[in-house]
Amino acid sequence: MSVTTEPSPQIPQALQDRPSPRLASVLAGGKVPGGRSAAHWSFIKRAFPAAVAIFAAVNLAFSGALVPKSLKDDEKNARGGDFWTNPALIDLAVHQFKESSKLERPKVVLLGSSLVMFPFWAMDASINPKIEDIAHYHRSMALSQTLGLPQKGIDPASSPAIFNLASAGQMSSDTYLYVTEFLNGPSKPDVIFWGVAPRDFGDANLTSPMSTVSFKRIVNLQNLDRYKATFLPHFNEQAEFIANEICYFYGRRWRMQRESDRLLEKLSSFIAKSSGVTPGAGAPAAVGVKSDGTAGGVTVAAEPGADITRRLTGFARERWVSSLREYRSRYKGIGDRDISVQMDCLERVLALCHERGIKVVLVNLPLTRANRELMPENFYERFSGQVAAAASRYKQDVSYFDLSLDKRFTDYDFWDTVHMNQLGGVKMMQIVAPALKADLAVK
Repeated sequence: MSVTTEPSPQIPQALQDRPSPRLASVLAGGKVPGGRSAAHWSFIKRAFPAAVAIFAAVNLAFSGALVPKSLKDDEKNARGGDFWTNPALIDLAVHQFKESSKLERPKVVLLGSSLVMFPFWAMDASINPKIEDIAHYHRSMALSQTLGLPQKGIDPASSPAIFNLASAGQMSSDTYLYVTEFLNGPSKPDVIFWGVAPRDFGDANLTSPMSTVSFKRIVNLQNLDRYKATFLPHFNEQAEFIANEICYFYGRRWRMQRESDRLLEKLSSFIAKSSGVTPGAGAPAAVGVKSDGTAGGVTVAAEPGADITRRLTGFARERWVSSLREYRSRYKGIGDRDISVQMDCLERVLALCHERGIKVVLVNLPLTRANRELMPENFYERFSGQVAAAASRYKQDVSYFDLSLDKRFTDYDFWDTVHMNQLGGVKMMQIVAPALKADLAVK
């Protein structure tokens, strides 16, 4: 039986040679049905490199990478802004330290937070009221005189025997950065005075060690490898850091969002007032605090440290109460917080100083009873024990002073609940000076 097959239908030659309507449109430079024209895609290909270049240039311009910075630039930028968060203050201090170290190697470098800045500045201000404000002053005439070190005036261009690298909000991790990056070679001091307190190891106002102003000014893509194991152990954290460094706008997205919210809030209030509408109308009224210390019939809890608070008047009392409010916020959850990274940085600083031949005078700074009572029960004792244990492991290089519960310090030695005034500064200086002198004599 034979099988017959139908011949395959022949496609007309005209149809075989004719491209599809879509292809024909593209070849003719026309618009693809339901798509974009070939010319459009060609323009995108040409424009993309230019757009990337413009974006990179804008990022560089905003970040200041195209403009070389000088000491005068740092001084100008440091004149404004917030004492606690102005990054230019960090730049200025580091720049001045480097410049003075070129003239003469420092003998002593002071490190720590504003708890170190305040007493040393206050002592010098009582000697010479014409010195710069606390944010810009990095000397210690009082300590220099006590140690018998030469003075060369208060001109920032001169080389001081003692340089104060303490900074507002400096954490233990920040101190590690300062020592690693700057206290080496011709800038290596003979001795470090390092004052510490619990806030330097656990601050509820900071989400991580990378949140500090010092970290943001010191760590960059050039030295990231040195610190990523300590601060950025996970890949996603490293990727986030790199994105923040490369893209100016991405790194400041939260600040831009906050400023946008403020602008919208002001605009909303302006529109509401222009329309005769009271902003917040219909919302629950805020509970006001009466002059007798009650709020809506509910008695406001008395602040801790009532003894000294009652004796203070005017601005002094406001300063004391404000300090308690601030540190109640900073200590929030400190008993449950993991401070192992900060304690590890303490160990790293002591180990690095041992390696470089730098002596350390480590001081657990005194706090007022009112401030100590803000911390969870037994936390302060545990903290002091950990610091003492770290110091004991490097006792050949470290002189440790635990002034945390030293009864020689009273409330009258403090400007507020944590910052010592010149009276407290003198007491502390007299206690640690013999150790500083001994370490300098060895050198």
